[in-house]
Amino acid sequence: IAGGAQLGDPTERALLSAARAVPRIVLPGFLSGRPLAELFSHAGLFVLPSLYEGLPIALLEALSYGLPVAVSDIPPHREIPLPPFRYFPPAAPAALAGKIAECLERGITEEERASALGLLRRDFDWDAIAERTLAVYRSALP
Repeated sequence: IAGGAQLGDPTERALLSAARAVPRIVLPGFLSGRPLAELFSHAGLFVLPSLYEGLPIALLEALSYGLPVAVSDIPPHREIPLPPFRYFPPAAPAALAGKIAECLERGITEEERASALGLLRRDFDWDAIAERTLAVYRSALP
């Protein structure tokens, strides 16, 4: 379990309690660079139980690795079109546990993986975004 959470959140409390009870659960905290890439490369499921989010960059990154995902049902996550079964109610540890089990069992189909990668190429390619931004600036020039 990498990253942080909102202190006092019921889901975080449940995760911390489970981590203390199960020695195989590791809480490395914030990761970036190679350690994060290694984690994404070897993960079986990416879970994002956020209550608040802007653009969910970590979710986009997980999708770029072709990972199956499970995310809280909040508006910013709904902006990333995922199959409906990928969402779970926020701040509901029992629902989160059930969704993790379901998503681990289902995995990800090649069709779903291809759809996610197509979405990333179409809507979240930073080179294309930079070109569109530059075009807007150029159009504003006299």
